Amino acid sequence: MKKVKVGLIFLLSCLLFTLTACGGSESSSIGKKEEKKIQFFVSGDNVEGGALAEMAKRYTEETGVQVEVVDVPYSDMNTRITNMVQAGNPPALARVTGFNPVWRDHLDDLSDTLTKNHVREDLAIKDNGQVKGVPLDLTAVGLFINKDLFDKAGVKYPTTEEDIWTWDEFIQSLETVLKKTDAKYGLVMDQSEHRLTTFLYQFGSKGFYEEDGKYTTNDETKEAFEYFVKLNDNKIMPKSVWISGEDPASMFKSGQVAAYYSGVWQVKDFEKNIKNFKWASVYMPYEKVRATNLGGNYIVKFKGSGVEEEAQKFIDWLYSKENYEELASLGGYLPVIPDVNVDYEVGEAGSNAYEIYHNEIEHSDPIAAKLRTERDVLQLISEKTADNVIRDNVVKVLNGEQNIDAAIKDIENKLTDAYGKN
Repeated sequence: MKKVKVGLIFLLSCLLFTLTACGGSESSSIGKKEEKKIQFFVSGDNVEGGALAEMAKRYTEETGVQVEVVDVPYSDMNTRITNMVQAGNPPALARVTGFNPVWRDHLDDLSDTLTKNHVREDLAIKDNGQVKGVPLDLTAVGLFINKDLFDKAGVKYPTTEEDIWTWDEFIQSLETVLKKTDAKYGLVMDQSEHRLTTFLYQFGSKGFYEEDGKYTTNDETKEAFEYFVKLNDNKIMPKSVWISGEDPASMFKSGQVAAYYSGVWQVKDFEKNIKNFKWASVYMPYEKVRATNLGGNYIVKFKGSGVEEEAQKFIDWLYSKENYEELASLGGYLPVIPDVNVDYEVGEAGSNAYEIYHNEIEHSDPIAAKLRTERDVLQLISEKTADNVIRDNVVKVLNGEQNIDAAIKDIENKLTDAYGKN
């Protein structure tokens, strides 16, 4: 009996030891913090979005911290983030082109990121002395041509600043190309307010600006609108892009369009995917003022994600000189920090393109950058927003729903209602 009791005690002791050991392992597993993941919302094509995805992958390999790049359609980004913020479950980071007032009190201050990395301060989004959006890249509007079509038609295009077209000269060139080649259209332009306002500036427009509490514009704005509407004649420009949303990039890449009014973000894509003709980036025409609308994307960091510290470390890593140079190279970005050497790894057409964009920026009317940044700040701090009111009103004019005077008045009223100082 004694032996049985000792044996039973020994068995129970072993069992207790095993359970304790197992319990310790399970306890350490339960007590162990979940591996923190940085959720990074991005929208963009394979070039720009792919560049950030590649950098996130490299960061994970270097640090072991996972950065989950979530591809969100551009048109859904604002709404999706706003819904998540209101639900108390924001992403850690996002790359955005615009803002929503709901985000205002939920964005972390990134002033240290701006100053420590010498990021261009004029492009930052500031609110009450805090930096709520740090520019990630610089973009500029520009013009591409189908070089084969121009050469076939014997039409010269500007290769120096001295040769830059006026808009009338440019349209005459397009008419010649259409006459002497099998091109279907002369020009396509992105259905974008950003592109359209660049066009307005080139005619001497000062855009829509606040004066004595109300928004107004100058006479050149109407002149530019009239010119643009006249171009949408289904010959020089197809109405389908602005009325129906047909993809202008695909139309240009088909080889059937002589020129494309878009921007620097297209260069890497064209280098890789245009195989059926030679293309070139050329100086944009202007009527009264040289202008390219400056823009780009911002990085924003949300409070309440639970990984604020980890997100900041990733931002700091991304903006370090070596890593930022790599990001700019992969994404074809114009840099927003000084003294970086970007190897874009492009051919002759691409190299010339980047040189031209730098020249366009250098000689652009400052209003192009000023108004864009001001409008983005207003999106964040105002109770109302007035997104795309210029674009939407021009679409109505093209559809025959209203005239240009009515469009201008509606734009002024809606901007005043959203951003005017009462």
